Amino acid sequence: MASSPPPSRPAQSPAPSPPLDPPAAPRTQAGPGGHHVPIWLQRISLLTFVLFCMVVGMTLVVLPWTSQWTDNTLLARWPALRAFLQQGFVRGAVSGLGLLDLWFGVWEALHYREAPRP
Repeated sequence: MASSPPPSRPAQSPAPSPPLDPPAAPRTQAGPGGHHVPIWLQRISLLTFVLFCMVVGMTLVVLPWTSQWTDNTLLARWPALRAFLQQGFVRGAVSGLGLLDLWFGVWEALHYREAPRP
């Protein structure tokens, strides 16, 4: 009995291999919808954020230790809330939030990186 040869398979080309290099990063930062954000707008937004953090942070650090913190007309109606806000740990917690806010502003300013120009 003669053996018949196995059925031949059609030749297939090997699957394309993925590229070895990752895709290049965009040269400018893309905003919503894929639009590129101008460099001046990035700088203005950074400056605005840093100034906002500095003002709010300094206010929260200093304000709890002044007389405006407890001697104001808003707290005159609620003596229990006024007594609570005079506690040292509350003043310290608010000042701690102010220090945290100052740190956010400094961190953003120090870690700002612009994308290279095309």
